[in-house]
Amino acid sequence: MTTLAACNEPATPVGHTTLSLSDTVQLSAAGKTPAPETITPVRITFPDSRSYSAVPPAFHPKTCQLSSSHFTAEVQVPSEVNLPSYGTKTPPMRVRCTSDQFEFDETVKPVNLTQQAYSTAAAAHILVGYGLIGAAVTASQASQRDKSQDVYGYPLKIELQ
Repeated sequence: MTTLAACNEPATPVGHTTLSLSDTVQLSAAGKTPAPETITPVRITFPDSRSYSAVPPAFHPKTCQLSSSHFTAEVQVPSEVNLPSYGTKTPPMRVRCTSDQFEFDETVKPVNLTQQAYSTAAAAHILVGYGLIGAAVTASQASQRDKSQDVYGYPLKIELQ
């Protein structure tokens, strides 16, 4: 099992969580060298966080297969899986889930998680009532950040539709 800190610090600082790859994730040779830059949790679920029990049995995929040039994994649905991230070199991942009457087979491209976090914060500022000024401050902070420190990985939520 590979264990990586979510930060670039030599020791895990207070308040930061150390994530490790999920047990079902198997790194290929390409996934081991170079080692993953970080580990990101990805939730695989049905749209709108529907309860799995609300989905008719014929549509229940027992598992989903995740694969890329760097790793493979088999996970249950719904679930959260800790996946490797290789920064800007994170390869696309195929997600394949099937059952008697359901098939989901798509390629998921990596995203800039740092940029997504800033976008989410700007939207939250508008909703909370800080309005355009709060969104503008967040946009200003986002534009002034050191983009070489951005974290890339798979979307934090993959919805099976």
